[in-house]
Amino acid sequence: MIAELEAGTSALALPVEVGQPMMGYGARVAPAAALHDPLHARAVYLRGRSDCLIVSLEVCLIAPAQADLVRAELERRTGVPAQRILVACIHTHAGPDTGIAALAAGQPAPAHAAALFDTAVRAGEAAVKGAAPARLAHARAEARIGANRRVAAGPFDPEALVLRIDGARGAPLAVLYSYGCHPTALGPENLAWSADWPWAAGRAIEAALPGANPIFLLGAHSDVDPRTRGVKDLAETGKTRGVGFDEVERLGREVGEAVALAALAAEPARAAAAVGARSARVRLRAHREEPEARSRALAALDLPPDSELGTNDFFRLETERTQGLPPEERRERIARVRAYLRGRMAPRFAGGAEADVEVQVLRIGDARLAALPLEATVDVGRDWKARVAAPAALLSIANGWLRYLPHERNFREPGAHRHYEVLMSTFEADAATRLLEQAERLERSLAAELGA
Repeated sequence: MIAELEAGTSALALPVEVGQPMMGYGARVAPAAALHDPLHARAVYLRGRSDCLIVSLEVCLIAPAQADLVRAELERRTGVPAQRILVACIHTHAGPDTGIAALAAGQPAPAHAAALFDTAVRAGEAAVKGAAPARLAHARAEARIGANRRVAAGPFDPEALVLRIDGARGAPLAVLYSYGCHPTALGPENLAWSADWPWAAGRAIEAALPGANPIFLLGAHSDVDPRTRGVKDLAETGKTRGVGFDEVERLGREVGEAVALAALAAEPARAAAAVGARSARVRLRAHREEPEARSRALAALDLPPDSELGTNDFFRLETERTQGLPPEERRERIARVRAYLRGRMAPRFAGGAEADVEVQVLRIGDARLAALPLEATVDVGRDWKARVAAPAALLSIANGWLRYLPHERNFREPGAHRHYEVLMSTFEADAATRLLEQAERLERSLAAELGA
């Protein structure tokens, strides 16, 4: 018999200061100059026959090694096994530098990053310590603030999975929701700390359900930007200017109000909710540098075949040396440069020619969450939902970040060789399929343990 549900939640402000470096845009040229909205580490802990702990950091990215350290420390302090702990990022591009670029270059993370992860640990610990009898309700909401940036009128999933957690007397403790859209309404010109549109979504949820902790989990979003941006085009370099906070608030409020309405209408489960999590690793092959890719990249930039360039030189020159060309020619030339850089950079992110990539599946009541340390496209998220006969969501940038994860069919689409998400992927085309197959196996084992 499944034990009665207990839950705890917490929200701690992240220690960010004016003058610290921000993360999210290469075009940003100055540190943070103001605080627009406080950033948080938000956590929720759920315990029935088994348990799981979710910590959502309002930052852009963290490395898998950083997530592993947080999970290990939480296991030490709380006793919750690391495989049942999820450390997620909301992916705001107006958050603090976590040192992921320094780590990739073999350098230590900046000193202030340690305080961010300490806050994440304390938030998770507080959620576990605060566990008390609770009830769970789930619902679906729809919001349409996003648009496919890979192809015009391309796929977009407007659904948000919503989980409302109440105390024993019915007062809301937390609203956990997943939605697939980049938090990039703000652009590189913004120098104020902010959670971007999830900030305004959280405010709307708090207004409708006083006392509820609004916890955002990023869904399958890698080819979806806020509708204020448009299609991502290699021929339009520098097209990253964002909107102001008034528009950010409108976008977030659309999501938050839809989530709040669904949460308020959801009926708590009559039986105790099944809760648990499992993880496993899948060995994936990183992209390799194709024969002649380097010479094609140099030729695209009208450079001699014996030119020696660093990665940043290629990124700089692809803009400088293709300016003024017709858009179609510019796209093709930049795509040849990016195809070479993909093969050159992928093993660095993977840590070698192959990598053991974690797949985590969480069961929260009827909901099945598959968590991956990559930025999944809409098609990956839809594939997961099609595989599970239950409310489901695919979570991106979960337990670290290893760049983009297109679906296998995204690699075969017309013009795929020019699509940003394909060119910035780390693993070969079958990666998403293999990860989802492992997620299915984990989901079945959880169902056997906890009950269908």
